[in-house]
Amino acid sequence: MILADTRIGLTLLEQNLITAAKILALTLSLIDVRVSMLDGNSIEGEVVRLTAEEILLKTSAELPVSVPLTNVIDVAFLHSADSSSESAADVLEIGLVDGSEMSVSEIAASASSVTAMSAVFGELNIPRQAVRFVRLQPMMDEFAAEWASFLQRDNDKDLLIVSKRDGSGLDFLAGVVSSIGEEKVPFVRDGDEIPAPRERIFGIVFAKRDQATVPDAGLAVRVAGGRSVSAITATLETGNVAFEASWGQTLTVAMDNISAMDFSAGRIHYLSDQEPLSERYYGLEPFEQLENNLFSADAETRTGLSGLWRMSRDCFPNNGKPPLTLRGQEYSKGLCIFPRAQIEYALDGRYSRLNAIVGVDDEVAFNQQKGRPSTTVELRIEADGAEIFRQIIVAPDEPTPLDLKLSGVNTLSLIVDFGDESSTCDYLDIVNARLIVDTSGK
Repeated sequence: MILADTRIGLTLLEQNLITAAKILALTLSLIDVRVSMLDGNSIEGEVVRLTAEEILLKTSAELPVSVPLTNVIDVAFLHSADSSSESAADVLEIGLVDGSEMSVSEIAASASSVTAMSAVFGELNIPRQAVRFVRLQPMMDEFAAEWASFLQRDNDKDLLIVSKRDGSGLDFLAGVVSSIGEEKVPFVRDGDEIPAPRERIFGIVFAKRDQATVPDAGLAVRVAGGRSVSAITATLETGNVAFEASWGQTLTVAMDNISAMDFSAGRIHYLSDQEPLSERYYGLEPFEQLENNLFSADAETRTGLSGLWRMSRDCFPNNGKPPLTLRGQEYSKGLCIFPRAQIEYALDGRYSRLNAIVGVDDEVAFNQQKGRPSTTVELRIEADGAEIFRQIIVAPDEPTPLDLKLSGVNTLSLIVDFGDESSTCDYLDIVNARLIVDTSGK
């Protein structure tokens, strides 16, 4: 009886240990994230579940919080994923038509597909028509600009990019690449096949005419090192994120290797990417200061038709084009506008909201002479002629967040004016300006 009791006790103990291990494993799989939503709000917590429909977060609230993915712009993983997560062997690169880029250690290709091995994504098998380029050698700083220029070409033939024998740069041959082998890359030029030595080939840019039309994947999975892969859906499975890549392959990536998941494709449009309907300027100084005109071109801008002055997109209008910066925070997207300006955008009722942050750029916000009043700029925003926002923006005050309703609006007007009788340092930033697509169907 004693032996029997002992066996039963050990069995129960083992069961309890197994249960505890499962609970611990679940707890360890939770990871901190920040979820940014279409309404401009964000929420932080630990991911409990991620499905094709929702993300479930454990927060300070008593019950987990469910956020529908239809309301999500992006999910930022708050752990320290960085390039160190990538394998030192992943020095080659594959780029797809949809903008996906992956660091890999091996690349091969046939007439129909490109295969590769990646420390982050595992084994890749991608239809040839989905691939824009492959880089077969490690990137060197002195070749970066030339390589980037080749990727911008509208080429109707495959470009075989080779390094010059004297090491002074890159050159190319135009033709047809039939495959990529371990030692040779068969290349047809003017009807003749040339078995090019792979060791001499820096990369291949495939013909655009052969590339497939890219469907709207709707999701971008960003991993360590800044690489990004377009995906259709993603789910969380015991510490891994499984997602269907845009070319149809299912990939599984350890959550520690993911830096963000961007759901914004098709949901938001950055204002700085949109072409304005009109852009007019009515003087580079307040009217009161005409007798002390500092700008010889000022009189010509009074009509609003001059092309001598324009807003700057995604950078400050200065030598070197520094990033837009508000109180130490740099922004990659936004507008920098100098008064007196009126800029109009055709929205055609496509958007529900405008989210942005407004302030005087750090390049000039702290440059006012001692004893002089702070720089002030007035911003007015109109929707179909009706004013929906007006505020005097003072430097170096904290930036002002904007969240404006735009449902049904056809024309958006940004009116930037002098806030006082001085034009000094009046560079207004409207950063992270996002037009939220109206998906209500109305």
